[in-house]
Order: sequence, then C-alpha cells, then structure tokens
Amino acid sequence: MITEIRKVPVTEETRPFATALKVCPLEELGYAEEEFFQSGTANVYREEEEVPVVEIPDAPYTTRLLIRRPKDPKKFSGNVVIEILNASAMMDIDRIWVNCWRYFTRHGDIYIGITSKGHVVDALKAYDPQRYAPINWANPNSNRVPCDEVKNSRFGFLPQYEQGLFWDMLLDLAKILRTESPMNPIADCGKAWLYLTGWSQSGAYLSRVVNTFAYLPENCQNGPLFDGYIDAGSGASNAPINAYEPFSTPFRKGRPTASLLCTKEPCIAINTESENRSTFWYGNFDEPNCKFRTWQIPCSSHDNRYNLVDYYHLGYGTESLHRLGRDMDWEGYQGEALNTPYHFIFHAAFDALYHWVRDGIPAPYAPKIITEMTYGPTDPTGVQVANRTDSFGNALGGIRYPAADCPTSVCQSYTLRKDGGIQQMFGTEFPFSSERLNAIYGDIGHYRTLVEKSVDNAVAHGWILADDREALIEASVETAKQRGLSCEI
Repeated sequence: MITEIRKVPVTEETRPFATALKVCPLEELGYAEEEFFQSGTANVYREEEEVPVVEIPDAPYTTRLLIRRPKDPKKFSGNVVIEILNASAMMDIDRIWVNCWRYFTRHGDIYIGITSKGHVVDALKAYDPQRYAPINWANPNSNRVPCDEVKNSRFGFLPQYEQGLFWDMLLDLAKILRTESPMNPIADCGKAWLYLTGWSQSGAYLSRVVNTFAYLPENCQNGPLFDGYIDAGSGASNAPINAYEPFSTPFRKGRPTASLLCTKEPCIAINTESENRSTFWYGNFDEPNCKFRTWQIPCSSHDNRYNLVDYYHLGYGTESLHRLGRDMDWEGYQGEALNTPYHFIFHAAFDALYHWVRDGIPAPYAPKIITEMTYGPTDPTGVQVANRTDSFGNALGGIRYPAADCPTSVCQSYTLRKDGGIQQMFGTEFPFSSERLNAIYGDIGHYRTLVEKSVDNAVAHGWILADDREALIEASVETAKQRGLSCEI
C-alpha cells in the first residue's frame, strides 16, 4: 500500500542521480524532470506451485521515481512508459530512456523510471547522502539463511536489502497512476495508457510481473495492470521473487521460460546479438493470450558506445560517476567500441506498440537473426549457438538497416581485453580499411544511395520511423566518411 508520493526539490546544490538535465535539452523540448519518493508497505512473497504466497506482510519501504514529462499537460500523448531501472551495475541505469528520449520527447510521452532493487541504495546515498537519506529497502527479516545458489546468483545477494519489496511497489504504483488520487504525480494529465519496460536484468523483472502478478484477479479485475510491454535486452526467465529464492527453473509448465513470454496485452521483445542466441524466442504470436513480437537487431551488442559511455559523460553524468568512484568505458584493445545506431529501431518499436494497443494495429513482423547449433562454445561467452554470417562476417537475418546492409565494419557482440578477460555485453567493431571501403562502394555518393535504399526498406517494413529517416541516413554516411570512404563523385 502506498502511503505517500512526495516530490523532492531540485536545486543547483542537489539534483537526482542519473538526471537528464544538461544531457538532453529538456527545457528546449518543453519537458520537466521531477523526482519523487514513493513510500508505503509491501509484502514479501515466496512461490508455492507457481502462486505467490505472502511470506512477510507489510514491510515498510521508500523508493524513488524519476519522472520526465511535458510541462504543458495538453501536450501529453496519453502514453506513460514505466521503466524498471536497471541495477546490474549497482546503480540506477535508465537504458530505455537513453535509447528513446528523442522519440518520447517529440511524441509527448511521460517517462517514469522506478528504482527496482536495494542493491542501488548504497550508490544513491554515496552520491547525495542528504537527498537520499529516506530511501529504504531494508530486509524485514535478516534471520533467513540464503542457500549457496542464492549467494552465488548472478543477481547478487546483499543481506541488508530485500529485493522482493519491489513487486508491490510497482503494482501499487500502476494502480494509482490510473486514478485521480492526490498522490498520483501525473493526475493532471488525464487518461493514460501504461507501458512497462525493462532492459537486461530488468527484463527478468518484467517477466516476473507478467508470469506471477499481472493476471491475479486483484490486479486485473478493473482492466489490465499494464496496457503493453517492451522487453529489451533480455529473455523471459523470471527474476527471483525474493532475495532468498534462487533463479527460476528454465521451464515453466513444460515451456522454456527464456523463449516464450505470453501476455494478453501486446508485447515486443527487442534483442541485440549479445542476447539473441540465448533467449532463442520461439517466434511471433497473435493469440488472445499471447500477443508477441520478437525484433532482433544484427550488428549490435547489449551495450554500445553511445548508450553506455557517451551519454553518461554528458551534462552532470561525469560528476555523478566520479562521486561514486565509478566510470563507464569500453575496455577493448583491438578495433573500436561498437556504436551502430540501433536506438532508431527502439523508437519504431515503441511507436508500433502504441498503435497495437490503442488502434488495434498489430506490430510489424521482423525476421529473426539466422542461427545454427554448434554443440560447443563458439566464442568466449560460451554460448553453443552461432549467428550465421555473410561474406563480410556480419549476422544474417534480423532487422535490416544500414549497419547490416551497407557495413563499414565487422561487428562482434563482445570485447576482448588485453589481459585476456572479456567484456561480454559490450561489442567491438573492426572497421574496414579505406582501401576496402572504396573498393566495395566506390565513393560516398554511391554509398549514400545504398544507405537510402536500406533505410527506405526499413521504413516500409515499420522497423524505422519516417521521422528518423534522415537522421539515420546522415549518421550512416558520416561513419563511412570518418572511416575513409572517398567523397569524390
């Protein structure tokens, strides 16, 4: 139960962690950024025969909401995107915002990022101890003993915090956003469609919401909990329901959970080459209880230079990271940090989802990246499935855009460090030499023609928006110029 949603002042001296101020031109775009603290009580659940059972009732909490919205409510599109902020780096990462802020702001959408895990509390309080003193994810029963599987889980275990508080935080927020309650921070904007999204680990949280909570009678008796979903950089395995339960079995009622996510509301899963081989989605569905699309992006990786490095070194980003003694960087020693502009595909995915939900127009189909079984590790990540490649060495299939159709590099979805280690989720590009570029494409004029053809094909299929056509063309052509393609025509 939510007892308070309180706005926290923003001044020159104190501002939100991961603020978009001075990173994105919010003022110029007519947008405001506000931070709220959401307080209340939440149950901690355990699973019994795939049904949530209350283990600890009414544990107190305070989490935070980061809201970016049109200053003028009349410019609100009606769409509210709720991002489960990613906690994998032990701090809040707003990856969906980073990939999509240009689309959200020109469209008039409201964005809400919600802190999703106690693991980030230490970072918030190190960043600004006074501002974030009220944040509370305290473990309501630290006498429980974690098994070895939990202590060694990839989600991490911190005994002072209870990640299982999150479910009621999110469910209660979704319900209150549909009301005119004085606690609703966007009540002045009117009717809203709610879309839940998460990146990477947060995608497992989204899956848990869908598979365990969304369709309980108390959560959907007055309509859907959420109107649509974007599951990005993830599969369909459930996050643990509480801090002491191990990661879910790879099968749920006989179905592989990593490759099938059944939602009654429209859902689009977006995957890069870092994940497509392990998520291994079954395919697309247009059934009453399973409305699903898989969009797979070749020549991409989970993290790239723009969304993990460049964005966080703009505005207040560097200052925020330095307060934590942290930095974001590519750690390779060969090639370049992968930086293909796949964020434009994210724009199209959200646009397609909105039309599917509000107009009943199903999202476009997209071909899957073509894979083959290898029955042995194909690269240092250990995955025994390979993406088939073309004569350049880039993945076949998937959503075609200039990085794949008119390549100026070979893309690899991971990075090798000089010490022999691996940056598993951050890719590498090996640019073609200028001699090779000129042998393939002749000159920049011919290359532009090919890029335009690729982009127009993607626009026709609904994988790129017409509004993004020119920006994608120019970004692709500029990369070719920088890599040495002749400008002589």
